[in-house]
Amino acid sequence: MPILFTNVRPLPSVDVGSGGMPFAYQHGSSGFALVGLVVRAGSWIDQVTPIFAELLDEGSFGAEVLGPAFGGHGGGSGYELRVAPGHLVTGIQTRSGNFVDGVRLLQSRWDGASLNLSESRWTQWIGGSAMGGVERPERIIDAAGTAVAIGIAGRSGAYIDNLTLISAELVRVSGTVVAKGPGRNARSAVAAG
Repeated sequence: MPILFTNVRPLPSVDVGSGGMPFAYQHGSSGFALVGLVVRAGSWIDQVTPIFAELLDEGSFGAEVLGPAFGGHGGGSGYELRVAPGHLVTGIQTRSGNFVDGVRLLQSRWDGASLNLSESRWTQWIGGSAMGGVERPERIIDAAGTAVAIGIAGRSGAYIDNLTLISAELVRVSGTVVAKGPGRNARSAVAAG
C-alpha cells in the first residue's frame, strides 16, 4: 500500500528577512518525508539542504536522499540536523534577525500507521556562531498528528533570509483484489457460439 500526501501547504514564515529569492522544494516521488537538514553556517545560516526518507508500509524507513541546496556557498562545512531514528519532522523553530542564524526541528515517532505526538521533542539548535537573532514562534504542523513535513520553503540569497516547512497529511492507499470475471472475451465467445 503506497503512502501518499494530501492537503499540501507551506507553514507561515515568521522570519523578518525579505531579501533573496523565494524557494520551495518537496521530493518529486510520493512517500518521501523530511527527516533532517544539512546546514552550512558562519555567522548566519548560509545554506540549507533537505534530507528525505522514504516511508515504508510497515513503519520503517527506506532510502534517504538529499534535495537541492538553497542559499549561498559561504559558511563552514555542512552540519547535519537530523531527527531520531523512527521519527519524522512535525515542526520547526528559527532564530533570526535580517537572516536566519539558528534552526531546530520538532520530531515525532512514526510507526507506519500514525504519529505519536505525546513523545514529540525538539532537536538541538544548529546554526551560526553568533546565534544573535530573535527566537521566533514555534510552527507545529498539526496538533491531531495526521500531517508531517514533506519539504522546505523560504527565501535565500547569499544567506537564508527565512525558512519554513511544507506540510501534508498522510494518506494510505489500500487496494483490493478483484477476481477476474468473464470479461469481454467471454461475451464474444458466447455471441459467436
